[in-house]
Amino acid sequence: MKKIIIIVVFLLNFVVSISAQKPIKWRSSAKMISQTEGELIIKAKIEPGWHLYGTQIPSGGPKATKFDFSKSIGVAFVGSITPSIAPEFVHDKTFDMKLNWWDKNVVFIQKFKLTAKTGAKIVGSISYMGCNNQTCLPPSSQAINIVVPQYMK
Repeated sequence: MKKIIIIVVFLLNFVVSISAQKPIKWRSSAKMISQTEGELIIKAKIEPGWHLYGTQIPSGGPKATKFDFSKSIGVAFVGSITPSIAPEFVHDKTFDMKLNWWDKNVVFIQKFKLTAKTGAKIVGSISYMGCNNQTCLPPSSQAINIVVPQYMK
């Protein structure tokens, strides 16, 4: 009985420590590059030993990183979101498939145009999943809520 209690306590401590850590942190901002055009900048800081799954993941695999800005006001997005570095393609032992991920900090840029003269706001979320060589965090979401700044020369 004592061994079972020790194992249960160990597992509970492990689960609490995993859920308490944030190995992937997000920061976002927007800047205007002209009177009518801007860039949404999203930075993912990835702790050493962890990775963030890519935006194109085969079915049956982990949760892909997805960006949803459909609740934005006064902006129209131009093209697709672009990472600062290409993801690595690796055979993932956990899912037993070839996947792609970033294992170091990455910056995502999404270009946009203003569709309103005032009140432009970027609202949405990033859904993602991160793992290391031992465990995966449950799929998570990060809210984005940015008032688009005025263009300054």
